[in-house]
Amino acid sequence: MTTETTVYAKGVRQRREQKMIFDSDPEVAAMMENMAPSLTTISQCDLKQDVTLNDKKKTFFIDYYDWSGLSPEQQKRRPNQKVVVRGTVTISSIVTDSGKRQQMFGLTAKWMKSVMSIDSSADSCDGKSNFRLEQEGWFVNLALTSDSCKVRDMQGPGSTGGCRPRTISGPMQTAGFFLEGTTKSYQDNKLTSTSSLQTTALSKAVLDQGLFEIPIGYKEVDSFSELMQSGGMKDMSEVTQITTPSGNTAKGPAMKTVAVDYFSGNTSNVDQEPLREYISNRLTSAGMSGFRVNSQADLATGNFANVIGVELKKVKESGASKVGGLFGKVTGNTDAANIGTSEASIVITIYGNDRKTVVASASATKKVNGKGNDAVKAAIDEIIGGLLAKIK
Repeated sequence: MTTETTVYAKGVRQRREQKMIFDSDPEVAAMMENMAPSLTTISQCDLKQDVTLNDKKKTFFIDYYDWSGLSPEQQKRRPNQKVVVRGTVTISSIVTDSGKRQQMFGLTAKWMKSVMSIDSSADSCDGKSNFRLEQEGWFVNLALTSDSCKVRDMQGPGSTGGCRPRTISGPMQTAGFFLEGTTKSYQDNKLTSTSSLQTTALSKAVLDQGLFEIPIGYKEVDSFSELMQSGGMKDMSEVTQITTPSGNTAKGPAMKTVAVDYFSGNTSNVDQEPLREYISNRLTSAGMSGFRVNSQADLATGNFANVIGVELKKVKESGASKVGGLFGKVTGNTDAANIGTSEASIVITIYGNDRKTVVASASATKKVNGKGNDAVKAAIDEIIGGLLAKIK
């Protein structure tokens, strides 16, 4: 699957039209388009808001840059958005110029690296976390220096408002318009996604202002998840469609989809991905569908029956285990990594679809011969079966 993005810019406003291109048969592509409709986003930073359009259903959702300072008129239009401000999120951006230049589409392109960091405080809504977005490649200047706005808070509200942190803007440097290169995202210093961008065409034609306004006749919805659902996205908590090897699509009995969130706590000594995949496989064995989230946005926009959170209270490796692991990497002897012992104490909590209501919770401590991941997996094994039985 690839994503085709068309970007229009006029003054400080920008319009992005995204279309997913599926490398599969037409029937599967049509089903995926129905589940995840193509959306258009209009950034209106002069009005301090972003507008997302679902052209298929002629609906739109407004995401304000500052939900804590809505006007009375805005609050009246959004009765279901109850926002509580707690903690802070600090946003900063640093640009490094390599000095390399080349001509692209008649413009001077600069090879630069832009790093945006979003740091949430410990007392914020979702606890202490760090998100980092790195873009490296060719950038050009498409706008006047005066045509710029203050950076917005990148964390949108949930389906019914919820908790939001107060935004603090740190040093902000702008690389310009990203034409070609690589984007990487990190959550708490763990690489979560990598994508490549290539611009195939660029035009300097005069654009109609109407492209950057909310179309007449479109209906406002109260949340981003409602915008997606109105486009026909299936409720993942109620039904799962299964495609058989013969290509037939069968709608089986209701299958819950459960999100597996990123681990919290003492995560420095473990590799989360195989452990999250292991929990996802346990969900499958229990007759449910496990979904490993890639970002907090997945939790905000996905309609999951439950969310599983794992807190690592303690992960301790003996000196022998650490040395054995290093020796195994150097020599290629993976058995050497199992020298020594490791101990892990964890808490697994299953939340409702609101990500707040605790449905079930249990803790475990295990000590094993091996590395930190082995100890965490053993602790998961001790309690996961009983927890999943409570949500089947």
